[in-house]
Amino acid sequence: MKLNFNKVFLFLMAFCSMLMYAQKNTENFDGVYNSKGAAFVINKNKTFLVIAYGTLIKGTWTVEKDILHLKPKNPDAKFYVYARKNPDIKKGMRMSFMGDGVGSNILVGEFPNKMQPLFNDDANCMDYPNVHVFKEKLPAITFLEEQNYENGRGVDIPKLMYNFPTGEYNDFIVQYMKDSLYYNDFVFKITKQGLSEMNEGAEKPLKKSSQKELSDEKELNFLNQSFDMAFDADYKLVNNAYNMNDDMAEKIDLASYKYDKQRNIYVNPTVPAKELNYKSDDFHYNDVLMKFDKITGTSQAQVTVKKLSKPLFVANCNN
Repeated sequence: MKLNFNKVFLFLMAFCSMLMYAQKNTENFDGVYNSKGAAFVINKNKTFLVIAYGTLIKGTWTVEKDILHLKPKNPDAKFYVYARKNPDIKKGMRMSFMGDGVGSNILVGEFPNKMQPLFNDDANCMDYPNVHVFKEKLPAITFLEEQNYENGRGVDIPKLMYNFPTGEYNDFIVQYMKDSLYYNDFVFKITKQGLSEMNEGAEKPLKKSSQKELSDEKELNFLNQSFDMAFDADYKLVNNAYNMNDDMAEKIDLASYKYDKQRNIYVNPTVPAKELNYKSDDFHYNDVLMKFDKITGTSQAQVTVKKLSKPLFVANCNN
Protein backbone atom coordinates (compact mmCIF):
# COMPACT_ATOMS: atom_id res chain seq x y z
CA MET A 1 0.00 0.00 0.00
CA LYS A 2 1.37 3.39 -0.99
CA LEU A 3 1.32 6.04 1.74
CA ASN A 4 0.31 9.59 1.04
CA PHE A 5 3.15 11.38 2.83
CA ASN A 6 1.44 14.76 2.53
CA LYS A 7 -1.61 13.49 4.42
CA VAL A 8 0.55 11.78 7.04
CA PHE A 9 2.55 14.97 7.52
CA LEU A 10 -0.59 17.08 7.89
CA PHE A 11 -2.06 14.59 10.38
CA LEU A 12 1.11 14.64 12.51
CA MET A 13 1.18 18.43 12.44
CA ALA A 14 -2.46 18.61 13.53
CA PHE A 15 -1.90 16.07 16.30
CA CYS A 16 1.17 17.91 17.61
CA SER A 17 -0.72 21.20 17.50
CA MET A 18 -3.61 19.72 19.45
CA LEU A 19 -1.20 18.20 22.00
CA MET A 20 0.67 21.48 22.41
CA TYR A 21 -2.65 23.33 22.72
CA ALA A 22 -3.85 20.98 25.45
CA GLN A 23 -0.54 21.19 27.30
CA LYS A 24 -0.47 24.96 27.05
CA ASN A 25 -4.03 25.27 28.29
CA THR A 26 -3.37 22.80 31.11
CA GLU A 27 -0.72 25.14 32.46
CA ASN A 28 -3.28 27.94 32.54
CA PHE A 29 -6.15 26.10 34.21
CA ASP A 30 -5.46 27.28 37.72
CA GLY A 31 -7.95 29.84 38.90
CA VAL A 32 -11.53 30.18 40.04
CA TYR A 33 -14.51 29.67 37.72
CA ASN A 34 -18.06 30.57 38.70
CA SER A 35 -20.91 28.48 37.38
CA LYS A 36 -24.51 28.17 38.57
CA GLY A 37 -23.84 29.53 42.04
CA ALA A 38 -20.75 27.39 42.62
CA ALA A 39 -17.07 28.31 42.56
CA PHE A 40 -14.74 25.80 40.89
CA VAL A 41 -11.19 26.20 42.23
CA ILE A 42 -8.78 24.56 39.77
CA ASN A 43 -5.27 23.99 41.10
CA LYS A 44 -2.10 23.36 39.11
CA ASN A 45 -1.34 20.23 41.16
CA LYS A 46 -4.23 18.40 39.44
CA THR A 47 -6.65 18.94 42.35
CA PHE A 48 -9.82 21.00 42.57
CA LEU A 49 -12.42 22.27 45.01
CA VAL A 50 -16.06 23.09 44.39
CA ILE A 51 -17.45 25.55 46.88
CA ALA A 52 -21.15 26.33 47.13
CA TYR A 53 -23.58 27.17 49.89
CA GLY A 54 -23.43 24.27 52.35
CA THR A 55 -21.39 22.17 49.91
CA LEU A 56 -17.70 21.34 49.58
CA ILE A 57 -16.42 18.92 46.94
CA LYS A 58 -12.79 17.94 46.42
CA GLY A 59 -11.09 15.79 43.81
CA THR A 60 -8.60 15.52 40.97
CA TRP A 61 -8.75 16.52 37.31
CA THR A 62 -7.48 15.13 34.00
CA VAL A 63 -7.50 16.32 30.39
CA GLU A 64 -8.60 14.18 27.47
CA LYS A 65 -8.24 15.94 24.12
CA ASP A 66 -10.25 19.15 24.58
CA ILE A 67 -12.26 17.97 27.60
CA LEU A 68 -11.48 18.73 31.25
CA HIS A 69 -12.71 16.01 33.64
CA LEU A 70 -13.14 16.85 37.32
CA LYS A 71 -13.46 13.63 39.31
CA PRO A 72 -14.84 14.16 42.85
CA LYS A 73 -13.51 12.17 45.77
CA ASN A 74 -16.58 10.29 46.94
CA PRO A 75 -16.80 8.31 50.17
CA ASP A 76 -15.30 4.86 49.76
CA ALA A 77 -17.89 3.37 52.13
CA LYS A 78 -21.30 4.25 53.56
CA PHE A 79 -20.01 3.81 57.11
CA TYR A 80 -16.71 4.94 58.61
CA VAL A 81 -15.84 3.55 62.04
CA TYR A 82 -13.44 5.01 64.61
CA ALA A 83 -12.55 3.22 67.84
CA ARG A 84 -10.69 3.48 71.13
CA LYS A 85 -10.20 1.43 74.28
CA ASN A 86 -12.11 3.09 77.09
CA PRO A 87 -10.92 1.97 80.55
CA ASP A 88 -14.07 3.44 82.13
CA ILE A 89 -16.20 0.84 80.33
CA LYS A 90 -15.87 -2.35 82.36
CA LYS A 91 -18.45 -4.39 80.45
CA GLY A 92 -20.15 -4.07 77.11
CA MET A 93 -19.37 -1.27 74.66
CA ARG A 94 -20.46 2.22 73.64
CA MET A 95 -21.28 3.57 70.21
CA SER A 96 -22.00 7.08 68.93
CA PHE A 97 -23.69 7.62 65.56
CA MET A 98 -22.88 10.68 63.46
CA GLY A 99 -24.15 11.96 60.12
CA ASP A 100 -27.21 13.60 58.62
CA GLY A 101 -29.93 11.39 57.23
CA VAL A 102 -29.63 8.48 59.66
CA GLY A 103 -32.96 6.74 60.06
CA SER A 104 -34.90 3.50 60.32
CA ASN A 105 -33.53 2.25 56.98
CA ILE A 106 -30.13 1.68 58.64
CA LEU A 107 -29.67 -1.65 60.40
CA VAL A 108 -26.98 -2.25 63.00
CA GLY A 109 -26.05 -5.20 65.18
CA GLU A 110 -24.65 -8.72 65.17
CA PHE A 111 -24.96 -10.52 61.84
CA PRO A 112 -27.20 -12.26 60.87
CA ASN A 113 -29.90 -12.65 63.54
CA LYS A 114 -29.46 -9.64 65.82
CA MET A 115 -29.82 -6.70 63.47
CA GLN A 116 -32.09 -3.85 64.53
CA PRO A 117 -33.16 -0.51 63.02
CA LEU A 118 -31.07 2.43 64.10
CA PHE A 119 -34.19 4.61 64.59
CA ASN A 120 -37.92 4.12 64.73
CA ASP A 121 -40.08 4.84 61.68
CA ASP A 122 -40.77 8.55 61.14
CA ALA A 123 -38.17 9.49 63.72
CA ASN A 124 -37.96 13.15 64.68
CA CYS A 125 -36.57 15.23 67.55
CA MET A 126 -33.22 13.48 67.23
CA ASP A 127 -30.71 14.33 69.89
CA TYR A 128 -27.02 15.01 69.50
CA PRO A 129 -25.03 13.00 70.15
CA ASN A 130 -26.86 9.70 69.58
CA VAL A 131 -24.98 7.39 71.94
CA HIS A 132 -25.96 3.84 72.79
CA VAL A 133 -24.39 1.62 75.46
CA PHE A 134 -24.51 -2.10 74.69
CA LYS A 135 -24.70 -4.34 77.75
CA GLU A 136 -22.59 -6.98 76.01
CA LYS A 137 -19.62 -6.44 73.75
CA LEU A 138 -20.17 -7.83 70.26
CA PRO A 139 -17.26 -9.64 68.57
CA ALA A 140 -18.11 -7.73 65.39
CA ILE A 141 -20.64 -5.11 64.39
CA THR A 142 -22.48 -5.07 61.06
CA PHE A 143 -24.06 -2.09 59.29
CA LEU A 144 -26.27 -1.99 56.24
CA GLU A 145 -28.59 0.53 54.67
CA GLU A 146 -31.85 -0.76 53.29
CA GLN A 147 -32.82 1.07 50.11
CA ASN A 148 -35.98 0.39 48.19
CA TYR A 149 -35.64 3.46 46.02
CA GLU A 150 -33.23 5.01 43.57
CA ASN A 151 -30.91 7.60 45.08
CA GLY A 152 -32.01 10.07 42.38
CA ARG A 153 -28.51 11.41 41.77
CA GLY A 154 -27.45 9.09 38.98
CA VAL A 155 -24.37 8.15 40.99
CA ASP A 156 -23.40 4.49 41.29
CA ILE A 157 -23.50 3.84 45.05
CA PRO A 158 -22.91 0.15 45.85
CA LYS A 159 -25.49 -1.46 48.11
CA LEU A 160 -23.24 -3.29 50.54
CA MET A 161 -23.10 -4.70 54.04
CA TYR A 162 -20.16 -3.59 56.21
CA ASN A 163 -18.57 -5.67 58.97
CA PHE A 164 -16.14 -4.35 61.60
CA PRO A 165 -14.43 -6.55 64.22
CA THR A 166 -14.41 -4.92 67.63
CA GLY A 167 -11.08 -6.45 68.70
CA GLU A 168 -9.64 -4.76 71.77
CA TYR A 169 -11.89 -1.70 71.37
CA ASN A 170 -15.05 -0.95 73.33
CA ASP A 171 -15.81 2.67 72.40
CA PHE A 172 -16.84 3.59 68.84
CA ILE A 173 -17.87 6.47 66.59
CA VAL A 174 -19.83 5.50 63.48
CA GLN A 175 -19.98 8.10 60.73
CA TYR A 176 -22.74 7.63 58.17
CA MET A 177 -22.13 8.97 54.65
CA LYS A 178 -25.44 9.90 53.05
CA ASP A 179 -26.16 9.63 49.32
CA SER A 180 -25.95 13.38 48.74
CA LEU A 181 -22.21 13.25 49.52
CA TYR A 182 -21.62 11.31 46.29
CA TYR A 183 -21.15 13.24 43.03
CA ASN A 184 -20.75 12.49 39.34
CA ASP A 185 -17.82 13.91 37.37
CA PHE A 186 -17.92 17.53 36.27
CA VAL A 187 -17.00 18.02 32.62
CA PHE A 188 -15.93 21.21 30.82
CA LYS A 189 -14.85 21.90 27.27
CA ILE A 190 -11.48 23.51 26.61
CA THR A 191 -11.68 26.35 24.09
CA LYS A 192 -9.31 29.08 22.98
CA GLN A 193 -11.32 31.49 25.11
CA GLY A 194 -11.10 29.29 28.22
CA LEU A 195 -13.42 26.72 29.82
CA SER A 196 -17.06 26.42 28.87
CA GLU A 197 -19.89 24.18 30.01
CA MET A 198 -20.80 21.12 27.99
CA ASN A 199 -24.47 22.11 27.76
CA GLU A 200 -25.81 22.50 24.25
CA GLY A 201 -25.44 26.10 23.17
CA ALA A 202 -23.18 27.03 26.09
CA GLU A 203 -20.49 28.71 24.00
CA LYS A 204 -19.78 31.57 26.37
CA PRO A 205 -16.63 30.77 28.40
CA LEU A 206 -16.76 30.78 32.17
CA LYS A 207 -15.35 33.86 33.83
CA LYS A 208 -11.98 33.17 35.40
CA SER A 209 -10.61 34.96 38.44
CA SER A 210 -7.69 34.42 40.79
CA GLN A 211 -8.00 32.50 44.03
CA LYS A 212 -7.29 35.68 45.96
CA GLU A 213 -10.64 37.06 44.79
CA LEU A 214 -12.40 34.05 46.32
CA SER A 215 -10.70 33.91 49.71
CA ASP A 216 -7.28 34.09 51.28
CA GLU A 217 -4.84 31.21 51.38
CA LYS A 218 -5.57 30.44 55.03
CA GLU A 219 -9.28 30.05 54.30
CA LEU A 220 -8.64 27.73 51.34
CA ASN A 221 -6.34 25.61 53.48
CA PHE A 222 -9.07 25.39 56.10
CA LEU A 223 -11.58 24.21 53.47
CA ASN A 224 -9.14 21.53 52.31
CA GLN A 225 -8.54 20.52 55.91
CA SER A 226 -12.27 20.35 56.70
CA PHE A 227 -12.85 18.03 53.74
CA ASP A 228 -9.95 15.77 54.73
CA MET A 229 -11.18 15.56 58.32
CA ALA A 230 -14.54 14.31 57.04
CA PHE A 231 -13.33 11.91 54.34
CA ASP A 232 -9.68 11.06 54.97
CA ALA A 233 -9.11 11.39 58.71
CA ASP A 234 -7.00 8.66 60.31
CA TYR A 235 -8.52 9.56 63.65
CA LYS A 236 -11.14 11.73 65.32
CA LEU A 237 -10.55 13.97 68.32
CA VAL A 238 -13.70 14.52 70.37
CA ASN A 239 -14.55 15.85 73.78
CA ASN A 240 -17.17 14.44 76.12
CA ALA A 241 -19.89 16.23 74.11
CA TYR A 242 -18.59 14.55 70.91
CA ASN A 243 -17.51 17.75 69.20
CA MET A 244 -15.46 16.40 66.30
CA ASN A 245 -13.57 19.70 65.99
CA ASP A 246 -14.00 19.87 62.21
CA ASP A 247 -15.50 23.36 62.29
CA MET A 248 -12.59 25.12 63.97
CA ALA A 249 -10.25 27.60 62.30
CA GLU A 250 -7.19 25.77 63.63
CA LYS A 251 -6.45 22.07 63.62
CA ILE A 252 -5.78 20.73 67.10
CA ASP A 253 -2.15 19.75 67.56
CA LEU A 254 -1.88 16.73 69.84
CA ALA A 255 1.77 17.59 70.47
CA SER A 256 0.57 20.41 72.70
CA TYR A 257 -1.46 17.98 74.84
CA LYS A 258 -0.34 15.55 77.53
CA TYR A 259 -1.32 11.91 77.18
CA ASP A 260 -2.96 10.30 80.20
CA LYS A 261 -2.23 6.59 79.70
CA GLN A 262 -4.44 5.43 82.58
CA ARG A 263 -7.54 7.15 81.16
CA ASN A 264 -6.45 6.90 77.50
CA ILE A 265 -7.19 10.58 76.94
CA TYR A 266 -5.32 13.78 76.11
CA VAL A 267 -5.39 16.72 78.50
CA ASN A 268 -4.30 20.34 78.30
CA PRO A 269 -1.09 20.50 80.39
CA THR A 270 -1.54 24.21 81.08
CA VAL A 271 -4.72 23.53 83.08
CA PRO A 272 -4.25 22.43 86.71
CA ALA A 273 -5.31 18.81 87.21
CA LYS A 274 -7.98 19.77 89.75
CA GLU A 275 -9.62 22.07 87.21
CA LEU A 276 -9.93 19.51 84.40
CA ASN A 277 -13.55 18.58 83.73
CA TYR A 278 -13.64 15.03 82.37
CA LYS A 279 -17.44 15.00 82.09
CA SER A 280 -17.98 18.46 80.62
CA ASP A 281 -21.05 18.81 78.38
CA ASP A 282 -19.72 22.06 76.90
CA PHE A 283 -19.57 21.45 73.16
CA HIS A 284 -16.43 23.57 72.78
CA TYR A 285 -14.54 22.36 75.86
CA ASN A 286 -11.22 21.01 74.56
CA ASP A 287 -9.06 20.63 77.66
CA VAL A 288 -9.92 16.92 77.70
CA LEU A 289 -10.00 15.00 74.40
CA MET A 290 -10.58 11.40 73.37
CA LYS A 291 -8.74 10.02 70.31
CA PHE A 292 -10.63 7.52 68.16
CA ASP A 293 -8.54 5.73 65.50
CA LYS A 294 -10.06 4.73 62.19
CA ILE A 295 -10.46 0.97 61.87
CA THR A 296 -10.91 -1.09 58.73
CA GLY A 297 -13.60 -3.61 58.05
CA THR A 298 -14.86 -5.71 55.19
CA SER A 299 -17.81 -5.32 52.85
CA GLN A 300 -19.96 -7.72 50.89
CA ALA A 301 -23.18 -7.77 48.93
CA GLN A 302 -26.22 -7.55 51.16
CA VAL A 303 -27.94 -10.77 52.14
CA THR A 304 -31.11 -11.47 54.07
CA VAL A 305 -30.83 -10.75 57.80
CA LYS A 306 -33.23 -11.09 60.68
CA LYS A 307 -34.57 -7.62 61.45
CA LEU A 308 -35.56 -7.13 65.07
CA SER A 309 -38.58 -4.92 65.71
CA LYS A 310 -37.03 -2.80 68.49
CA PRO A 311 -34.95 0.14 67.23
CA LEU A 312 -31.72 1.20 68.86
CA PHE A 313 -33.01 4.75 69.32
CA VAL A 314 -36.56 6.06 69.65
CA ALA A 315 -37.07 9.67 68.58
CA ASN A 316 -40.67 10.76 68.67
CA CYS A 317 -41.87 14.28 69.52
CA ASN A 318 -45.37 12.99 70.22
CA ASN A 319 -44.26 10.93 73.19
